[in-house]
Amino acid sequence: MAKKRVHQIAKERGIPSKEVIAILQRAGLDVKAAASSVDEAAVARAFGDPDAPPAPGEDGASSREGGAARDNRSATRAAGATRTAASSGRATARAGDGQASSSAHGTSAHGTAREPSDGVADRTRRQGAGGRAEGTSGRTEGGQGRVGAGSRRAAPSERSARPRSPRPARLGEGGRRRRVVIDAQASRPERPGGPAAPPGQRPRRRSRRRSQPFPEQEPAPTDTTVVEEAPAEVEEAIPVRSGSTVKEVAEALGVSAPEVIKKLMELGELATLTQTLSDEAIEVLADALGKRVEVIGAAEDETAEPEVEDDSEQLEPRPPVVTVMGHVDHGKTSLLDAIRKTDVAAREAGGITQHIGAYQVTVDGHRVTFIDTPGHEAFTALRARGAQVTDIAVIVVAADDGVMPQTLEAIDHARAAGVPIIVAVNKIDRENADPQRVRAELAAKNLTPVEWGGDTEFVDVSAKTGQGLDQLLETIVTLAELSELRANPNAPASGTVIESRLDTGRGPVATLLVQRGTLRLGDPIVAGTQAGRVRAMTDYRGERLKEAGPGTPVEVLGFDGVPEAGDRFRVVESEREARRLAQERAQRLKQEALARQMRRRVSLEDVLARAERGERQLNLIVKADVTGSLEAIVDEIAKLPQDEVTVNVIREGVGGITESDVMLAAASDAVIIGFNVRPVGGAAAAAQREGVEIRTYSVIYQVAEDLKAAMEGLLEPEQVEEVLGVAEVRAIFRASRIGTIAGCYVREGTIRRGARARLVRDGTVVYDGRIASLRRFKDDVREVQAGLECGLTLENFQDVKEGDVIEAYEVREVEKKLA
Repeated sequence: MAKKRVHQIAKERGIPSKEVIAILQRAGLDVKAAASSVDEAAVARAFGDPDAPPAPGEDGASSREGGAARDNRSATRAAGATRTAASSGRATARAGDGQASSSAHGTSAHGTAREPSDGVADRTRRQGAGGRAEGTSGRTEGGQGRVGAGSRRAAPSERSARPRSPRPARLGEGGRRRRVVIDAQASRPERPGGPAAPPGQRPRRRSRRRSQPFPEQEPAPTDTTVVEEAPAEVEEAIPVRSGSTVKEVAEALGVSAPEVIKKLMELGELATLTQTLSDEAIEVLADALGKRVEVIGAAEDETAEPEVEDDSEQLEPRPPVVTVMGHVDHGKTSLLDAIRKTDVAAREAGGITQHIGAYQVTVDGHRVTFIDTPGHEAFTALRARGAQVTDIAVIVVAADDGVMPQTLEAIDHARAAGVPIIVAVNKIDRENADPQRVRAELAAKNLTPVEWGGDTEFVDVSAKTGQGLDQLLETIVTLAELSELRANPNAPASGTVIESRLDTGRGPVATLLVQRGTLRLGDPIVAGTQAGRVRAMTDYRGERLKEAGPGTPVEVLGFDGVPEAGDRFRVVESEREARRLAQERAQRLKQEALARQMRRRVSLEDVLARAERGERQLNLIVKADVTGSLEAIVDEIAKLPQDEVTVNVIREGVGGITESDVMLAAASDAVIIGFNVRPVGGAAAAAQREGVEIRTYSVIYQVAEDLKAAMEGLLEPEQVEEVLGVAEVRAIFRASRIGTIAGCYVREGTIRRGARARLVRDGTVVYDGRIASLRRFKDDVREVQAGLECGLTLENFQDVKEGDVIEAYEVREVEKKLA
C-alpha cells in the first residue's frame, strides 16, 4: 500500500503527531519524526482499524508451527499498545488480529508470552479441543487491556476459581486496575465503532463467553471500586500542651528528637532536649514538619471532672443561679440588699462592689442563688466569670441614667453564656426616671420587651422603696421553672470557685458554687493548683453547714493555698490524689509561664537600645484582699500606656503586706500597692527602715490614677523650643578687638542679649549658639524690639554675611504627660 507521513496521519485522525509517533513506535514501527513515512497497512493495524489487513506471515500453519517467537514479540507489542491506549482511549488492533488468527487455528498467541507460568499452558490444554476456549484463556492471562467485554468478564471468575499463577512483573497491580477501567468504558455496546473497539469481534466474543461454564460477573463495579480513591480526609490537629519541651513535642508529633532539633536549627533556634518551647515556636515547628497542631493551655486542658451524663432518674430540681450585672452605680447591690433585706452596699468602699458576692434567698418556697458582680469597667473578667456559671442574667439599668458601656458589656457576657436575660429598670422612684427610654435603647440592641412583641422580660423596680421586687422575683422563679434546672445530688461534688481570699485568722477561704453533686465535710478537694480537705463550710450568713447540694454557694476552709477565682473544683477519692492533680497543674502553669517568658525574651541589642533611649521601668508589688480584685488591678495596670515607662508587676498575691514583700521591694526598687489590705507584723517598720513606699487603696480606679501620675514623674521633661524674635543682617562691620559685627533689622519678636540663636543662610542652619553682645547705636542694651535696628555679635562665629537671618529662641522644659 501507499505510504503516508506521520503529520498527515495525525491530521486525518485528529490527534497530535507526538501521540501518533508513540502509538506507531509501540507497534514496532521505526518512526522518529513527524516527517517520517509509514505504510498505510501498518498504520491501520497499529490503530486497530477494522479493515486492516493481517500482517504478513501470521496466517496458516506458520502461525501455528513456526511463529512462536514472532507471536511472542506480537504479545509484547500488544501489551505496550495497551498502555498507550490507557492514555489515548484507543486499543491496539495488531495484537487483536493476531489473537483472532490464532484462535481460528486453535493456538493461543500468548501461550508463548507467558512461558514463565507453566500452569497457564496446562490449563489452556485442559480447556477442550476448541480453539475458542484456548484463545480466550490466552487472552485473559496475557492481554487484559485489549480484549472484549466477554473475555474480560471471564477473568475475575477464572482468577477466583483457580489457584493464582505468577504474573509478569511489568503488570503491576495499579497498572492492571487502570487498564481494566479503561476497557470497561471502551467495551460499552453504544460505542462499537471507535478506533479502539473493533466492532466485528466484540459481539462474537460475548456470545462465545456466554457459552462458557463460568458464572457471569459484572466487572465495572468491582474494578471501578478498586481504582477510585476515597477523598483525602482532613488531618486532625495533634494536641500539644503549652509549655512542652523539645522532647515532649517530638513525642507528640511522632518524630525523633534529633529531627526536631535539626528543624529548629534550620529555623534559627538552638534548642536542647529539655528546653521549653513557646506556643509560637511549636506552631512554626509543626508547620515546618508538615503537621497540624493545637496548643492546649492549662485552662483548656484543666483536670476537671470527666464528662458524665446522669440518668434522668437521678436528677432532681436545683436552685437557679441568677447573676446580677449592670453599669457601675446603677443599684445592683442595693437591689439585692432589698431582696435579702440586708445592707451590704453601705459597707462597700465608695459604694462600689469590689468583688463577687454569692447569696441564696428563699422566694415562695423556692431557693434562688444570686451572684452580685461589680459594675466598674475594671471588673470585666469578674462579670464574664459570673455569666459563665449562671442560669439567668438580671441586667440592672438605672431609669434616670439609661444604657451605659458596662450595661452593653454585661449583655454581651450574658449572650455569650447563652442564658435568658431579665432587665430590671431600677430607680423608677426618681423624678427624672424614664423607663420607656431604657426600653427603647435596649430594643435598639435587640432586647425587645415582651409588651412590645419581643421575648425579653422588663421589670420596673425601685431598690429604695421596694416597688416591683415581688414581680421581679416571680419572673425569676417562672423562668427557672420553664428552664427545668436539674442536677444529680448523689454524684461527687464539682463546681466553680467564685471568689477566694486569705483570711488572717482562718487562712485560705474560697467561695464555691456547687453545680453537681453534694459537697460534704471531710471531702478531699482540688481546685486548680490548690488541694485540701473540706474542714469547715458556711453559707453567706456565716452559719455552719455539713453539706451543700447543687446550686448552693458556700465558703470553704481547708485549701492549702488560695485558689484562683474561676477555677473548677471537684471532689476526688483521696487527699493524696488531690495533691497529685494540683501539682500536675502547677507544673503545667509553670511551664506555660516559662514559655511566655521565652516568647518575651529580648536580645542584648534590645537591652542596649532601651538603655540608649533612656526607657524607665516602674516595679510593683500588688497585694489585695481577694483574687477577683487582684485580677482586676493587674488588668488595669496592663491597660496603662507603657511605651516610655514599663510597668513590671514582680509579685502579686492575696493577703496582707508582709515583711518579705518589703524586702523584695527594697531589693528591686519597687512600690507596694495594697488593695483593702494593710501591712502586717513588722512590715511597716521594715518599709520605713528600707525607704519602701507602701500605698493602700479601697477604691480601684484610684490605683490607676496614682500609677499614671507616678509613671509621668519618671519621664524626662520634654524640651520645647520657643522662638523669641527674627532679625535680618543688612550690613557687616569689622572691629579689630571685637570681630565681625552684624548690623540687623528686627523683623518680628524680640532679640535678647545672651539668648540662644541660630544663623540661617539660604534655608540652611550654619550656626547654632548664643548672642554675645547687643547694642543699639552705641549703648549696650538687653533686648531690641521688632521694627528697630541693632548691632550684635555671635559667640565664636565670624562668618556673617549680608542677607543672613538670625533667629533668637529659648528652650523650656515642660512636664511630660502619658498618652
